[in-house]
Amino acid sequence: MFFNALAHPRRQMIFQVLRDTGREGLPYHRLHSRTGLTRATLSFHLRKMGEGRILKRKIKGPETWYSLNTAPFSMFSAPA
Repeated sequence: MFFNALAHPRRQMIFQVLRDTGREGLPYHRLHSRTGLTRATLSFHLRKMGEGRILKRKIKGPETWYSLNTAPFSMFSAPA
């Protein structure tokens, strides 16, 4: 699931946008405007990324925020 979550070019773009925004991430509406994807397409890819545990989702007031879950990437760290 993890690698499938990043297999599509649109998911790679979403990943890059979220990586560039830092730990806090972005609310859905800003992620939508930055990617230029339709709402249905963005929601589909966010769901796939969530299934692969790439994303964190947090409700802040009326907004849903998305950020990267960095834990799965620790498997790629070089041993100390």
